[in-house]
Parts: sequence; C-alpha cells; structure tokens
Amino acid sequence: MSDVSILILLYAVGVLMLVAEIFIPSHGILSVAGIGFLMSAVYKTFVYGGREAGIVAVFACLVFVPAFAFVAIKYWHRTPIGKLIAPPNPLLTADDTSIPVEALARLIGQTGRTITPLRPVGICDFSGKRVSCVAEFAMIETGSEVEGVRVSGANLAVQKKRTEV
Repeated sequence: MSDVSILILLYAVGVLMLVAEIFIPSHGILSVAGIGFLMSAVYKTFVYGGREAGIVAVFACLVFVPAFAFVAIKYWHRTPIGKLIAPPNPLLTADDTSIPVEALARLIGQTGRTITPLRPVGICDFSGKRVSCVAEFAMIETGSEVEGVRVSGANLAVQKKRTEV
C-alpha cells in the first residue's frame, strides 16, 4: 500500500467516524476515534509529506473539526435519531397553557393554597382549580394559604394570607 493510499484511508476513516456520530448515538466514542484517526493522519502527513504538508494538514483539521462540530450540533436534532431522542416541542394553544384572564380576575380576593413553592412562580389551588401564580413579594412555601391580589400577565399575583392575632 502506498503512502498516499494510507493517508487517504486515515483521513477518510476519521471523517466517516465523525459523520457516523451524528447518526449513531455512541456517546462520543465515534467522535474520539474519528479525531484519533485524523490525528494519526496528520502525523503520517508530517512523516510522508514533510513539514509544509503537515502544517497544512494541521490547519485544515483545525478548521474542519470545529466547523463540523458546529454543523453537527446545529442540525443534529433534524436527523432521524435526533428526532427520536429529542422530539420537537408540541404546539400549545391558549387553552392548554392558561385559563382566561376573566377567570383569573374572579380569583382576586379569593383564598387558595400553594401546591408548589412560589419562587416567585408556582401553582396554587383555588377551589379545586390549579392556577399558575406569581408571588407578590417573597417566596411562599408549599401548603401556605394565599390570597389573589391582581392579574399579572397570564398569571395571578398572590400574597401570603395574613393570620389575625
């Protein structure tokens, strides 16, 4: 096998392993092996082609590997494997994400209980209805009694209910 054939084979195997990493989830093993093949190809380029050819190979790899990583990260989610591992987010309508502002306005002055901590956003229960709420002043612990104060965007602003002493 000639020196040029060895170099072409090393570069081809390195690039093919990097490309295979996009389509085969190997947790980086193919990438490490591909970069290893490219490094050995650059070393062999220094040995067979001399200093000038080796420097050109180093700069070519310094441009190719980051550019390939950028493209792979940017477009990986569009590959069949990427779609399986990280499917696109569903499109949510207003019915899925919130209750109408008019319904929130009716909760002003009403008493509810926090289901999650409000840091400052969380979920409260008002008469069996879960509502996304925002703490008016400070964090509010889970299980605290709260009172609706005002409508803030698509959330109900609440404050901790004061206990009479």
